[in-house]
Amino acid sequence: MPIPGAELSAFLHDVSYLSLAEAPGMAAMHCRFRIAAYDDAWFGALGVARPDTLARAVPKRKAEYLAARYLCQLLLAERGLPTAVGSGQHRQPLWPEGWTGTITHSDETAVVALAPSGEGLMLGLDLERWMSDKTADNVHEGILVPGEREALAGPWPFPHALTLAFSAKESLFKALYPRVGQYFDFNAAEMTRVDWDAGRFSIRLLKTLAPGLEAGRAFDGSFHLRDGQVLTLIAAF
Repeated sequence: MPIPGAELSAFLHDVSYLSLAEAPGMAAMHCRFRIAAYDDAWFGALGVARPDTLARAVPKRKAEYLAARYLCQLLLAERGLPTAVGSGQHRQPLWPEGWTGTITHSDETAVVALAPSGEGLMLGLDLERWMSDKTADNVHEGILVPGEREALAGPWPFPHALTLAFSAKESLFKALYPRVGQYFDFNAAEMTRVDWDAGRFSIRLLKTLAPGLEAGRAFDGSFHLRDGQVLTLIAAF
């Protein structure tokens, strides 16, 4: 999908659809962007409103926000919906009534998914670059609960499996946050199963977070490998 203007194309490129059909009517797009080519003028060029909260943000934060919100606008406009996606108290995106979506960005890549909210669809998406051995060694105790490492045993090196668990829990948080309304830690859930060949996983709540989100409830998700990154997605009602 072409971006108007050669200079702007140096910032934003490879805008395309992704095949992520975890929920009825769901659509997803991704793009790549170059932080070094970011300019404040690109907000106006792409028709994205820049919130006051970004006035003093570093270029990286501005570039991530712009790229993701541009994808949001494309998906919403295709469906004849208002294209402005505001931000809530904790920077969570605020979607048009009757719709829900999820945003992620990592290493100059942004991904957005959008779907009708239907009967209370919960949607979460997260993109992460593989952890290094050193990072995995330093952070694994804050990500995994006792015994969870067994569910991650398989063909992947531990840092990659840990990255998958981290991303899956981030996707779970994004999916549940609109219903929970507050932050919860990694120890609120555990990975219980990974189908390495099919790209599927299961994750279970260890704490009751809200009505309908009681301890023991399980969620299924998918994961997708792309250019040294893992993308996880959870969609549930």
